[in-house]
Amino acid sequence: MSLPQRKKYSGRTRRLLLAFDIGTTFSGISYSILDPGNVPEILPVTRFPSQEQIGGDSKIPTVIYYNSAGNPCAIGAETLKEGIEEDAEQNGWTQAKWFKLHLRPRPSGQLNSPNTDPGIPPLPPHKTVVHVFKDYMHYLHRCAREYISETHGDRLWSAVKDDIMYVLTHPNGWGGPQQTQMRAAATLAGFVANGEEAQSRITFVTEGEASLHFCLTNGLSLSADKKSGVMIVDAGGGTIDVTAYRKRKNSSFEEIAIPECHFQGAAYVTMRAKEYFTDLLSNTRFSQDIETLERRFDRNTKHVFRKDSEPHHIQFASHRERDSALNIRGGRLTLSGVVVAKMFEPSITCIVDAVRAQKAASHFSIKSLFLVGGFSASTWLFDRVREKVEALGITVSRPDTFVNKAVSNGAVSFVLDHVVTTRVSRLTYGLYCDTPFRSEDPEHQKRANRTFRDQFDGKRMLKGKYQIILPKGIIKNIRIRETVEFKEAFTQKSTDKKSLKTISAAILVYTGKKSNPTWASDDPGSYSIACRIEADTSAVTLVKRKSTVTSQTYYRMDYEVVLLFGLTELVAQIAWSDDSGNETRSPAKVVYAT
Repeated sequence: MSLPQRKKYSGRTRRLLLAFDIGTTFSGISYSILDPGNVPEILPVTRFPSQEQIGGDSKIPTVIYYNSAGNPCAIGAETLKEGIEEDAEQNGWTQAKWFKLHLRPRPSGQLNSPNTDPGIPPLPPHKTVVHVFKDYMHYLHRCAREYISETHGDRLWSAVKDDIMYVLTHPNGWGGPQQTQMRAAATLAGFVANGEEAQSRITFVTEGEASLHFCLTNGLSLSADKKSGVMIVDAGGGTIDVTAYRKRKNSSFEEIAIPECHFQGAAYVTMRAKEYFTDLLSNTRFSQDIETLERRFDRNTKHVFRKDSEPHHIQFASHRERDSALNIRGGRLTLSGVVVAKMFEPSITCIVDAVRAQKAASHFSIKSLFLVGGFSASTWLFDRVREKVEALGITVSRPDTFVNKAVSNGAVSFVLDHVVTTRVSRLTYGLYCDTPFRSEDPEHQKRANRTFRDQFDGKRMLKGKYQIILPKGIIKNIRIRETVEFKEAFTQKSTDKKSLKTISAAILVYTGKKSNPTWASDDPGSYSIACRIEADTSAVTLVKRKSTVTSQTYYRMDYEVVLLFGLTELVAQIAWSDDSGNETRSPAKVVYAT
């Protein structure tokens, strides 16, 4: 099926929607000009500085060269110039590539450890990942401005430049901390003037969801059977994003399993190739050629590999160079097809295992799979994945337009068409709280040493209860619609009225194996702070009371934290009853540690 006919833009003024897909290895830009009364179109940026002669290519390298002063001197398509490597070596430039992987979430239990991986190139000296993202975003923004101005006229850009809507993509496994850093980078890059505008004009979508929209906008034949689902596998430069969906009666889509994200994209094939070259040549006279071999494998061998029965030759040195023990003749290193296939194997296995997991976790049968993303262009990868996945009873297809950046087009469609309205919780969310001690409850009896007397009303309370707000996955048929609210009541007490003018509540995620975690002390290493909810509560009604313990006057504040998990970002509000008993609300700030 394809999307229903897109509606006319109902806004009163012309606006521009810009989508940036910053991939690990390649990036793309798509946009839509929103004219009142017209049906919006999705258009890619297909011309970039230093790439004008190619035409029609909507992807550019996610690479930056920095000079010794820390300033960018070649970015994106500019890094494809002939002789750029020689210029970089001569001038002492530092290359930043695959820098997106430095933003990835840390594994559970390693939240305070450095986010490093031996195979990922380090960031340039004195640069944080936000700084590098800022420089690359600034370049993309300039490319978009120049292309749109040249294609549609300077007057259009001048009319919309102060009210552009932005959508940024990220892998399935990323969340609030990564969104916070990307939003900060976009603000530094000049997308918006300040943090308030960044919150309202910059939105996010996962690469999996953007890929679904891309497939639908291109009229791909997704199953229209309400009882079955479709799987989207976005095989990119850094990550493999796997998401399963089902079409609902109203033509919207819902996730039917927890989306997966694995770090086994095309860059990891190159990492394994470099490991092979290093093991082979590190103690030989060819050790200085390892980077050249890596670069030529990445740009050529990896893309043309089709059969494990055919050898591949990589020219890297003078034609006079030879060493039969190392399979080097005429300055060429010969790799057997079997060796190259082993470099791909972990990524292929990862995709197939993720498909099996999604199939098993889904509450609906999955009959079809669409493989998109730059890595899907590999014939070897596609053929091996199709062979193994179709043995599971799932047909595998690949869009004809996979060479372009499907995700940036899908990101624009996400805003315009917005077909996914129900999602599955990726984590269990909750909070620590005190609960009244019940002496007849065996679970309370076991924890009697953690009780205390409330200083205001003298009640015996028990510490350390984990109150679940939202369970992980589809439990008891819970699916998160964008309009569904999750509420938790709070009570704050204090003898000082001023201390109740603001609140800060920690939202914790549980990453352990229990299906119904209840007590923090049972699995202490499995809880971590996802974010903090901060709000101005100065308008909340206070109730004046006298302590039954100390006879002091104290103030009680009753309110609810309202959370919306069904959107692409967590949204929080504070709710309370005013003097007339009517519910009043105010927005709350979601703060992530980065």
